[in-house]
Amino acid sequence: MALTLKQARWVYDRIGRVYDWQAFYEGATTDRLVANAALAGGQTIFEFGCGTGRLAARLLRELPASVNYLGVDLSPVMINLTTRRLSAWAERAQAVLVDGSLPLPADDGSADRVLSTFVFDLLDADYARAVLDDLRRILTPDGRLCLATVTHGDRPFERGVSRAWTAVWRVAPQLVGGCRPISVSVVLGHDWQIQHHERVHSWGLVTDVVIAASSARQQ
Repeated sequence: MALTLKQARWVYDRIGRVYDWQAFYEGATTDRLVANAALAGGQTIFEFGCGTGRLAARLLRELPASVNYLGVDLSPVMINLTTRRLSAWAERAQAVLVDGSLPLPADDGSADRVLSTFVFDLLDADYARAVLDDLRRILTPDGRLCLATVTHGDRPFERGVSRAWTAVWRVAPQLVGGCRPISVSVVLGHDWQIQHHERVHSWGLVTDVVIAASSARQQ
């Protein structure tokens, strides 16, 4: 069973200061997400689940100074870490604490790119769909949703890792940060048109990188 929002906040408040150690398997996936997100100057980036601010700081450091950033997270510890990390860009970058309620604190059509890395794999399916509906509201008409999630393995060893991870999640989801392997294409359903999809293999784990546009806006 997925963690409740209250449980997720408790877990990430506890592990926030050591969360970046997961870069050993998340790093390659994040690289592929950034490489395919068509990020550019003048854009506004919204990040759902900003975590420690590692990705936000990277984007603000590498992209033109005309980029603006807004990130949200459930965890006060994560928001504090992100705020400190983004202090050099305080005039155009902000991290906001949320309680999980919708709508999210962003205007309609305000973001050119919505990014979310390793968040949807810890959400309850119904809540995930509600969040996706709100993220569609936030995106500009030609905006893109950019997701990274843990997914199911392809190869024998990877399938074993996926099964073991899922077994732990079912018994004690907090031990795996509430995350479990999911199929991101199933989560997106028919409401999004997938424009880029690749799988990253690292340390026996498989992750999905997906860039999508709202199907309604492609018609």
